[in-house]
Amino acid sequence: MKLALFDLDNTLFDRANVYRVWANRYVEMVGLEQAEVEWFCEMDEDGFADRRTVWTKAKERFGLREPVDELLASYRSAYLDVCKPDDTVLETLQLLREGGWRIGIVTNGAMPHQAEKAERLGLLPAVDAFCGSGALGVEKPDRRIFDEAIRRCTGGDPLNREACWMVGDAPIPDILGGRAVGLRTIWLDRGRRWNPSDGDPPDVTVGS
Repeated sequence: MKLALFDLDNTLFDRANVYRVWANRYVEMVGLEQAEVEWFCEMDEDGFADRRTVWTKAKERFGLREPVDELLASYRSAYLDVCKPDDTVLETLQLLREGGWRIGIVTNGAMPHQAEKAERLGLLPAVDAFCGSGALGVEKPDRRIFDEAIRRCTGGDPLNREACWMVGDAPIPDILGGRAVGLRTIWLDRGRRWNPSDGDPPDVTVGS
């Protein structure tokens, strides 16, 4: 059996671009200077920033009157509205399934937000399993989230280890995490170079 596990953010969809689209809409909606888009993008830390921290600082910086919880809920709703299916991604996943691959998504992040995002992107019907850290209580690179994704995808059927891959853009959560459970690895470099301090390089590096 062949297996491909994929990261979600900045792998199966262009999160960085989607976030910037949301930020542009938000600053226009609330009447902020266009330059504040860059502040939001910087505070986002490429998706790794804590959302509550971001909105606590935004409330202070811009004098927003809504409570942080309300700002956070409004952000998540508006952000999901920006998430649109990518036909190229969906077609590629379909080709993999037609070729006999089992496919899973392994993502860190709050639930149910990550699952709702995957649904908006049309990804859930295209894969065999979805594993979110918010539901499992463990995050990549913890091997338990990979083990659970493999179990859900295969039901315990034997794997061809030469055809078992983890695909992602984050060196430690995706590449080192996948390697630790015996998966081969594909790194989406997004214009970056592999840092030797992150360990051995991936088996394959691609741009998209």
